[in-house]
Amino acid sequence: MLYVSHREPLTKVLGPGQRYALWLQGCKRRCPNCIFPNGQPLDCGGQWHSVKKILSEIKSVPNLTGITISGGEPFLQAAAVAKLIKNLRGESNLDVMIFTGYTLAELQEKHNAAIDFVLNNIDILVDGEYREELNTNSLYRGSDNQIFHCLSPKYLPFKDLIARTKNRSLEFVYRKDSEFFMVGIPPKNFEQIFLPKLLKE
Repeated sequence: MLYVSHREPLTKVLGPGQRYALWLQGCKRRCPNCIFPNGQPLDCGGQWHSVKKILSEIKSVPNLTGITISGGEPFLQAAAVAKLIKNLRGESNLDVMIFTGYTLAELQEKHNAAIDFVLNNIDILVDGEYREELNTNSLYRGSDNQIFHCLSPKYLPFKDLIARTKNRSLEFVYRKDSEFFMVGIPPKNFEQIFLPKLLKE
């Protein structure tokens, strides 16, 4: 089972191409100005979903490039994430991207079988805690201490270009009877500068 905070069937702002995005609930870190504080509580704020259900949802979306898993902290649910990826690899050609507050070295040093399986079977890992002072609007990274790791060859030719790009996009989702949800990594000071203007318009 996966403890899920939010999911979007199709987004273009959380990784290359068209992606299914999955936010897992729960994070033990408390990075100042976290872009998704609602995803921090460990024992509330999420809903339990079976890996089978999530996999079925992913497979029902046409023309996907891959999936992106964020949080919260995905590696707090490493066993369930590993199960999802194992099934995904066996039933599709979709690539997998994960955002984590851990560094790659910290994950490797845990010597955990589920974590090792995940790292050996995903294409992209964006690692490290968010640091407000290092937010320079880098593509796919909240702050420049975070690294865009190509753990498979698929996106390796684009790694340097992605690392140099200072451009982010956001998507805003509102469904009937549901709350407003922002998808993507916002520019620095977004809440203070851009959000009031957006709400005013």
